[in-house]
Amino acid sequence: MHRNPGFRLPSLSTALFAFVTFFALVGFAAMALLAERRLESVESGVQSESVYLRGEALRMNFAKALGREWNSVKAVAGTLRMQSIDAARPRLTAISRISDSIAWAGIADASGKLVASSRPLLEGQDVSGSLWFRRGLGGNFIGAAETDDRLARLVPAETEGPVQYLDLSVAIHDDEGRAEGVLIYRLNVAWVQNYLVESAEVLDLDLFMVDGRGRVLFEHTEEFDQPLSPRARQVVASGQQGTFRVAQDADHDAFLALLPKVVTGEMASLDWRLVARVPTRIAGFGLGSFVLSADILWLLLGFGTALLLGTALFSRYFLRPLRVLSREAQAIAEGRDTYPAEQHSSREAETLASAIVRIQRA
Repeated sequence: MHRNPGFRLPSLSTALFAFVTFFALVGFAAMALLAERRLESVESGVQSESVYLRGEALRMNFAKALGREWNSVKAVAGTLRMQSIDAARPRLTAISRISDSIAWAGIADASGKLVASSRPLLEGQDVSGSLWFRRGLGGNFIGAAETDDRLARLVPAETEGPVQYLDLSVAIHDDEGRAEGVLIYRLNVAWVQNYLVESAEVLDLDLFMVDGRGRVLFEHTEEFDQPLSPRARQVVASGQQGTFRVAQDADHDAFLALLPKVVTGEMASLDWRLVARVPTRIAGFGLGSFVLSADILWLLLGFGTALLLGTALFSRYFLRPLRVLSREAQAIAEGRDTYPAEQHSSREAETLASAIVRIQRA
């Protein structure tokens, strides 16, 4: 067998250390990849649940705030009688001044004429065609003011957008329980926006209020500073509930929490829903700070030290006798008078030592 004279074959010890080091690195890389995938799955689940819980907390708080206004309009309507409208005007004015959420409050009779209002310029207007009047006369109603509402033109809103007012209307009954009028609270959507934006900033959320068709009524974007992506709009328009991971742009994903309707029960006619959004914050390849943490570094250092120590002991106990026997065999081949020592570290070493002794005797 011929080989390059300049080429030196590695010793068994060197080969063993190289083999152990190589497969230790391969094993660590495989474990790191599996750990990263597991951590990404866990972190994704945590973020997904977090955005939904934060969004749900915001929805419930807003529902309570809106419920207070709803309970107020119901309570006031229960004390009103159409025969004493003049006495109700000061109450309407006081109500609109006490709460900054109410743009104005008014009373319409059964014919659809606004007979009392906290804004006197509105009195006498025909509201018989208004949705809040028709639905309110039949019991109660909560919903967005119509865009072509004549009263909205007389009292301009504080904000611009697809929705400017939120109407709460309840029937006024006579002593025999017959509907004889309607009480309306017209709420400023600016109050709704301010309430939700303040809460969203505390909870670190982007927030979108959408209607039943998925149309965005208003939004607050801070985490992304971008509107909903086309894919996100498709998910929102589907009417599903839950948390979804969607592409925000070519480089970033986002978690969307699609929450239930803002209010239910008596206020179920309001089909608004909240959508909360946060950027995905998943650690990239290399496990980030997890791999570089002190605990992990000490663990790896301890494992590596133990592996090297074990390899060194293995080499000393099992490979060193073979190295000794190879030198003794070479000495015998060169004609030197050498007697191989007995070896009992392994069966192969013992057999090799016996064979060298027989060769030397021959």
